[in-house]
Amino acid sequence: MPKRLITELKEYFKAGKRPTQSQFADFLESYAHLDGPQLARITDNINTENGYLRLRGMDNAVVAQISLQDIRNNMGIPNSLVQSVNGQTGNVTLDLEGPTDVGSTREGIAKYFTANHSATDIFHIKLPYRVTTDRAMYHIKASGYAYGAADIIDVTWVGYCYAEISNITNNKTGILNSTAITAGQYVGSDSHVYLWFKLPSIYFSSFKLDSMRVGNGGLITSSDVQILVSSQTQL
Repeated sequence: MPKRLITELKEYFKAGKRPTQSQFADFLESYAHLDGPQLARITDNINTENGYLRLRGMDNAVVAQISLQDIRNNMGIPNSLVQSVNGQTGNVTLDLEGPTDVGSTREGIAKYFTANHSATDIFHIKLPYRVTTDRAMYHIKASGYAYGAADIIDVTWVGYCYAEISNITNNKTGILNSTAITAGQYVGSDSHVYLWFKLPSIYFSSFKLDSMRVGNGGLITSSDVQILVSSQTQL
């Protein structure tokens, strides 16, 4: 069952011809399959060597290559994502998460949509900080569309979880583009910091949360927050 060229294989299947069992076998053996060693070898041979991204063929010869430095310079990768460049090999290490210093942001750390009807439900956002143990400043913003209320969701919370007083301090909640939305923050029964906002109607509401690292706080990410919906004013 030798491997055949495409021109040979096409001859087997011309009008009026009846391919034999061995010709069908040649056809199947001439291509790489998902569970076959050929595709695995091709995939395994896409690797970085001496500063190059190289693809090697079945005979181990280099089929194509591109300098990782060229990827950095010519493909619009911002310097903020470049974690390191090896001066000897040219290998580029990228930090796809982005910077984490003060002023850095993460967009869409949490997203929420509901088609429920309610004029009493409140959105509660549980932060990872506890007033009994943590000293951390925070900056969280919610933005979206409250269809049922015909309103713009644009709420920002800032504050400081301060263990010395077991409370939040120097905090403020800002609401833009709406006079109907209410919002605030509190310490929950589990000692966590909670942010909240209430819409006149939650019907077909969609929003996302963004975070910014401020002061002595950390950069809050998707695994750090939880969105809870309840008619209770505090949890």
